[in-house]
This record gives sequence, C-alpha cells and structure tokens, in this order.
Amino acid sequence: MNKKFFKVAFAGAAVFGFAVAAFATNTPNASAKSYAKVKSNSALSYNVEERNYLPNGSAALYSKAGTLKGARMVAGKSTMGGLNGKTDAGQSYFRAYRSARTNRGSYYLKVVSFDKQYRGWIYAGKANPTKGTGTVGGLKNTATFTRGSVTTDIANATYYFKGSSQTYVQPDWTQYKVGRNLKSTQGNYSKDALKVTGVGAKTNGRDNNAVYYYVEDSSNPSVNGWIKSDNLTSSATGSTSSSSSSSATIGQNQVAVNYVDSKTNNTITSKTLTNTNSASQTAAAFLGNNTAGQAVSNIPSGYQAPATGTANETANNAALTAAQYGKSVNFIVDVKSAGNLFATTPKFTTMANNRPYSGLPGDAIGKNAFVSPGQDQINNLITKLASDTNTSTNNGVRDTFTAQNVAKALYDAHLEDVYYLTYCDPLSGSKTIMTASSTAEPSVTGLFSSSGSASSTGDISSILAGTGLSGIGSIIGGVGNIIGNGISSVVNWFGWVLNYRIVHLHTDADAIMAANGDAIKIGKQVTIPYTATASGVMKDSEINKANNRLDTIYTDGSDQGDAFKDSSFANSTTTLNNLLNSSSTSTTASQAASTGSTSATNWFSTFGLG
Repeated sequence: MNKKFFKVAFAGAAVFGFAVAAFATNTPNASAKSYAKVKSNSALSYNVEERNYLPNGSAALYSKAGTLKGARMVAGKSTMGGLNGKTDAGQSYFRAYRSARTNRGSYYLKVVSFDKQYRGWIYAGKANPTKGTGTVGGLKNTATFTRGSVTTDIANATYYFKGSSQTYVQPDWTQYKVGRNLKSTQGNYSKDALKVTGVGAKTNGRDNNAVYYYVEDSSNPSVNGWIKSDNLTSSATGSTSSSSSSSATIGQNQVAVNYVDSKTNNTITSKTLTNTNSASQTAAAFLGNNTAGQAVSNIPSGYQAPATGTANETANNAALTAAQYGKSVNFIVDVKSAGNLFATTPKFTTMANNRPYSGLPGDAIGKNAFVSPGQDQINNLITKLASDTNTSTNNGVRDTFTAQNVAKALYDAHLEDVYYLTYCDPLSGSKTIMTASSTAEPSVTGLFSSSGSASSTGDISSILAGTGLSGIGSIIGGVGNIIGNGISSVVNWFGWVLNYRIVHLHTDADAIMAANGDAIKIGKQVTIPYTATASGVMKDSEINKANNRLDTIYTDGSDQGDAFKDSSFANSTTTLNNLLNSSSTSTTASQAASTGSTSATNWFSTFGLG
C-alpha cells in the first residue's frame, strides 16, 4: 500500500472517529434519566385558613419538587398517610405557602407541618391548586376548627377560670404559628367574671374534637381569647358549687340549679329558676325529677338527663326532693351523643341532558350499585356520611352547616364523584340505560341481586316473563343451566346482545348551595344534586379491563341524549321487569326476536313453544 495514502487514510479515520466520539459524547443518552424543570414558583397569598391541609398518603414529601434533579425524600407515602389519622392536638396539620409548576405541567405545594417537624414540597396535581379545593394531589384541604352558635344559656352564664387563665388567639394547633395569648397569664384573673361570646370545636378527631369558648373579661380585656370549655367553671373559687348551699343572690322564690357534667364533675352552668307560685308549691314539686319538670326543661344545650335506672338518676331525684327555695342544688347531666347532619338520610336528585330527575340513573340506590372510586356499594358509603366530622354537631355545639361542609363530607365518603356500571335495554336501538349493577363487572349477580348472592332461576323467571313472549316460563330451566356462562349468555340465548354504560355522577359546593342554601340546619333533609353523564355503549370485554375501577376507563359518550330517558330513572322493580320488555322502547318483542343469529322464535320452535 502507498505509505502516503495510508497516512492520509489513517489520519482521516482518526478525525472521523474523534468526531463520532464527540457526537456520541454530546448527544443525550436515551437511557439516561431526564428531570423536570421549574417554570414558576410563587408565594400563596389567599386566606391562610383556606391553606390548611392533611396528607392523604398518595404522595411523598420532598426537599424540592419530586421530579427535579437532586430532590430528596423527606417523608414517604406511608408516613404522610399516617399523619392523616393521628389523634394529636393538631400538630400534624400542614400549611401551604408556596406553589410551583414544572415544564411537565405538574404543580407542587410547599408545606410545613404545624409543629414544624415536616417541611417540603408535595405533588398537587395537574391543575393549579386554588383556595377551597378539596383534594390536590397528595393533600386534602381541611377545616381545623368549626364555629357554632352561642346558645342562650351559655351566653347568659358567668364563668371563671378553673385554673390557668391561659387563653389563645386561635385555639391551639388550629392555625400555623398562631397560639397563646401571652398577656392572659400576666396577672391573677381567677376571680374575673367571664362571658362567652364564641363557641367552636376542633375537627378531624384532633384533641377528641374538643369544644372551645371565646371568653371576654370586661375587667381585663387583654385576657380575651379562646379556651377549652373544660377549663372554665361557674364558681369564682374554681370548684364546683356544693348542693343546697345558701346564697344571698338567690331569692326566696328561686332555686339555683348547678348542671354538673357526669364525666368531669365540673359545673357547666348554673341557672336561677323562679317560681311565681312558691307560696303554694314546694321547691321539690317545682323542680320535678330526673325525667320531667323545670330542672330537666332547663338542661343546657348539648346535654341530657341521665338514663333511667342509673346511679346518677337516683342522685338527681334525691337532690331535687331535698331542694329548698333560696338555695342551690346540683343536677348531673350527660353529654349528648354526637349528632350529624346526615343522621337524616339525604335526598338524591339528578340533572341529565338539562332535565331534572328525582333519583339516580338506573336506581343506583335501590340496586345498591358498586361504585368507584370508593370501591364499595353506594349504600355503605351513604352510611359513612352519618359519621363524618364535617357535618358533626360536635355534641350539640353546631346546628348549622355550610354547603362547603356538605361537599367535604361527600368527598370524604367518595360520593362527590361517583362511577357505576349500568345495563342497557337490549331491545333499544339507542341503548337506553335501564338498571344499575350491584357489581362493577358484568355478571348475573350484578343484574339480578343487590345482596351479592347468585341469581336464582326464580329471579330470572320474574324478569324474562315480562317479555310477554308465549311459553317463556317453560324454558326457564334451560336458562338456569347456562347462568354460569354470564349474563351475556342468557341474553344471547334469545338472539339479543346486552350492552353497558358507565354512569358518572358529580356534585360540588356550588350545586349543593343552590339546592339547600348555605345555612343548612340540623334535622333538615339535605338534597344532593348530581349532574349525570354516561359513557358510550360498551361491551363486557371492555368493562372487565377496568378491574372494578370504572373511573379509570370512563370517557363521556357522544350520545348523551340516547343514554338517558325517563325510563332510566324508574325504580328498581320497574326497571328489572322492563329490562327485556318492549314496553319501554319503540322496538317490539317480535321485532327483536326476529334478529340475531339465533332468534327467540327459533328457540321456541325447538322446544315446541312457538
């Protein structure tokens, strides 16, 4: 080989090789991990009370947005989820104070726990988190303290500090970095008369949902603030008033009744009762007993007389029998069990295709439909509403609730957004929704039973007999033999095809307010107004892919007008009887029976029933 050519060729190859190497070095490695970049980062400025959160355990806490290079995990999902159910005084609440967005469209909130033990960034979803939002990624917006109405008996009573005079600007651990009123302990205020002008309670089980009073000290206004109701007494000495003690302030036609909490043995309040007929009626007859009379009639709000047959009932009756005018008597009371706005079952309505309906599509409640994402039957979720803290009376402290309270309770119970499976009328060309399924997958059980037990041939007989086709009852035994192959086999036996739709129900605070107002009183039946949409018509193979999570495969159908008819909102008995009945559609049974590869007529002929 020519040496000169060899040298040139070698040099060229070397240069080419260097260029290739350089290109390879500077070209991003397809297997290398890519990181997000921050597009915006700003401080939150809206009301701090609307920026309190509890973690829900779906996202971890990081030193920076979790998809950024160098992000370090501060607390994992399990740790964050564990903070949600803690029964501390409120130290595990989080305050959000910054928001960031990455180039991938994800939002993150910078948060800090009230006790400052945890601080970092947490995923907040794909939408810009705004005030009042129920859930944002790994966080759930929450109220840490709810205020109620001051009842007349509490407003008229005079209170004193039982021990420490420590009050709070806001109840302890209900707001970030807002706590003690330092001026309230700079003197001896044990004999200062206090008036209650505010009442409220902690939420989410924190401090056992302790009740707080806002007290005002006219002698020393700097003491004013929130304090636990248990830390107050109606006695200036700080101890419970003794029974039948003399007092110059009690008239000769009056009896002072000290209402004593049976658990704490503290006087809740004292009421001076006046009898204009004292000359002819004894104090004992005036006050009555543990079940009736003036003493029971004046029990403070949130309390009740002891149950019949208890030791406290006996003690009350003995004290009342010995009562005298001009003196006081103790009456023991029990805290009422916590009431709830949803102790009265709510009413459900639906708006579909801009038309209002009473009830839910396919009678989801009557069929006890299995719903996503709650992953439970709907009636079980409705039952959970009655124990939600957002709509609790907190032992009688609250009697009025906002639409936002109701919306948060529905969110907690997974009833704010609901997805469930429905069966379509097999004789309807438009595939109208007829009845809900008690399961999330196509099955005989889901169609014919809400109890979860397998369908019997009697169940099928009562429904198929509704077709009105001659001789249908004689072949039910044959239908029973193929139940194991699924509901489609039953329907296909008659030459029909069973179709499905997923229904999506949605409500929010605005809709709830429009239906109920924003001051919903305890005892009122709440209306839950849903807007309903339906998926397109689906086959069982598509439904089965969801693995019971219907919300993961739902998309709005383009034929909403066909999905919802008046018949979609009939009760369960009607829908079941008409599922295979031509009376609900323009298609007749004979027309439907003449379609398909194996018609009902052919089957009837086979059995000599045609």
